[in-house]
Amino acid sequence: MKNSSITLSPYNFLKKNLGKIALTAFILGSSLESNAQVNHKEERFISDSRWKLGLSMNSVNVNFDKNDPLKTSDFSTMAIPSKVTLGYEFVENLSVEAAFSFNKLKPGGFTNGVPLYTNKDIYTFSGSLLYSLGGLFNIPVVDPYLKGGIGYLSFGQRNYTTGDFGGGINFWLADFGFMKGYRYPAEAWYKRFGINVEALAKKNITNSTALGSHVQFSAGIFYAF
Repeated sequence: MKNSSITLSPYNFLKKNLGKIALTAFILGSSLESNAQVNHKEERFISDSRWKLGLSMNSVNVNFDKNDPLKTSDFSTMAIPSKVTLGYEFVENLSVEAAFSFNKLKPGGFTNGVPLYTNKDIYTFSGSLLYSLGGLFNIPVVDPYLKGGIGYLSFGQRNYTTGDFGGGINFWLADFGFMKGYRYPAEAWYKRFGINVEALAKKNITNSTALGSHVQFSAGIFYAF
């Protein structure tokens, strides 16, 4: 007897339920905003906490297609802490950040259209500038930012220079409603944590080939000090 069950891939599931997911995210975001303590950025901390250390997982796509950006078969994902960041805010809303990440591609796929026959390790190190839109507009809970910089990429046995650009969102736990009873909720060390999600395009600028160029998505935690 044949099995009539149908297995729905994560990508097809996402496409089929995109409207429901967007509606749920909107309702959740509205709820968080309504419960948020609207702090100006300068009011989050008594002390001047300009440093930020982050640990994240990262997922790379070396065959990025803007018409099909969520094609799961093209992603290679590594768990926390496969990406480490250290940032410093040197002027209001403007930070400098150093980032290191590691990932691995397995044989059988493609990299920028070229067949992959062996494992390829991907190491990246980059220096970037970040501009906080959340700080500029005093947005509670969510702190979107823009990011751009120059990176070093070790792709298998080859090394490249990359131009990096993208953005992300920081979620400051100090702004969530369950901490609104505290005047300075972020002074306790465990309240200085936050959540970060980010998307970056890393373009090979060493030569005219696309080899090594990829899109990197990451998600993790950060700690302000």
